[in-house]
Amino acid sequence: MKSLKKCFGLGVGRKSGLSFAMLAGGSLALLLCVSCASGKAVEQIDIEDEERGINMVQIPGESYCIMDTEVTQEIYESVMGENPSNFKGEKNLPVENVSWYDAASFCNKLSEQEGLEPVYSVDGEADLGQWSWNFPDERMECNEVANGYRLPTVEEWQYAANGGQAFKYSGSDVLEEVGWYGSVRDKTHPVAQKKANGYGLYDMSGNVCEWCWDSEGSVYTGSYGHSYCGGAWSFDSNRCTVDHKDYNYAGYKSVFLGFRVVRNADE
Repeated sequence: MKSLKKCFGLGVGRKSGLSFAMLAGGSLALLLCVSCASGKAVEQIDIEDEERGINMVQIPGESYCIMDTEVTQEIYESVMGENPSNFKGEKNLPVENVSWYDAASFCNKLSEQEGLEPVYSVDGEADLGQWSWNFPDERMECNEVANGYRLPTVEEWQYAANGGQAFKYSGSDVLEEVGWYGSVRDKTHPVAQKKANGYGLYDMSGNVCEWCWDSEGSVYTGSYGHSYCGGAWSFDSNRCTVDHKDYNYAGYKSVFLGFRVVRNADE
């Protein structure tokens, strides 16, 4: 199935007054923004399962697509058959309480379900059923040319969060416009309720932090772990900036930590 990129920087929420016209027989589409009455020719990108609610946006000038929201509990459960989240009840809440292992497993399993090549393997084995979860995470290998889903690198995440803009937070200098954070220190909130950034991406400065692929620290010092970026519903504003990152061990789970996925862009 096919989906279109958003009119960068103009959408607030998913229903942003955009209309689309398909050019018959081509790989381009005309995006007509009702707000500015201007047309932009943009590439189509493949979405294997729109019904699942996964919408991927290709980052301009880059070779990857990124999910426009954090992975929701509904999407996670549809792939993994379980919902580990602490905060439940509302539709479209981000999944949380997931480890780096969980996020990588989701990527591989979603890839398999969509008929794509899994990105991750351990000792050459990509079949989730064959993985042993007591392995050191340093043994996990990443096939950088596979077309399946994966976690973003920190560089990819921060570039996408910047949105082609120069704001302190992802999409604004006013955090309340774009992120759920410590001023409402209660729980997670449904995705895509705040203003999107310039690339049409939501909640990159609040709601839940997001696991990335990169490792930090050293196994020799005992501080080795994997990076996560972005702000969270429980964080102060100074931890919600575009460049904020931290790290923790691969098995770590928290009510403030989720993820979103990326894919290599189709040639």
